[in-house]
Amino acid sequence: MSQYYNIKGLKVRISDHEPNESLRGTSDIELYVRSADNQLLSIESQIEYICERRDYDIADFQEVVNDWKDGSYGKDIFSSKSEEEEEEAPDEGRIADMRRLRNDANEGKLNGYILSRYASHKEIKDLSEKTGVSQSFIKKHFNIR
Repeated sequence: MSQYYNIKGLKVRISDHEPNESLRGTSDIELYVRSADNQLLSIESQIEYICERRDYDIADFQEVVNDWKDGSYGKDIFSSKSEEEEEEAPDEGRIADMRRLRNDANEGKLNGYILSRYASHKEIKDLSEKTGVSQSFIKKHFNIR
């Protein structure tokens, strides 16, 4: 994950990994919370260095400095789930039950219909529109490739 700021027209990105520029484009300034060897990095120091090198006014970056004060974050700040959150995650069994119920409902909607393994796309699409069942489910149900 990443956090983005717009500072005087500059796109500033703070993250724990290299950017995927195909998704969000490029940023003018890239700051990282951890190094390649997984050590915690100081966002404040990185901002000071960039401002010094590029002759930016550090006061313009006060919002970023306030949000990323040294000691207020850890190298795993962008981790998706901590162990505590995983314990509080929805019960896997409940999700499996919901999937099973949905699949059973779709199976019921397809009762009485027959398609050959070589059904055309139009036949599949028509059945999908009649029943409200997805085309991919219909293909799996009738073993269509």
